[in-house]
Amino acid sequence: MSIRDGENLPNLSTVSARGLGRVLRDLAGIADELAAPVVTEELRLAQYRRVANLGEWITKAADSLHYDLDRHLHPEEFGEDD
Repeated sequence: MSIRDGENLPNLSTVSARGLGRVLRDLAGIADELAAPVVTEELRLAQYRRVANLGEWITKAADSLHYDLDRHLHPEEFGEDD
């Protein structure tokens, strides 16, 4: 199963690089669907909404993973409250 088939996205609070990579791989399949002729305008609307939602999730996941790794590699640059 994949996100294209309606699988839920990984939880942002526990997402891993592997989870992010899997979503990005599934996104390529959605790109193929978008490149295909339109079946119905309603389906196309749903595809656009799904891509927008995925874009937001991908940004949040990448930001979270980046922050966690940066904090691990450079603890001296982060305060105790971060």
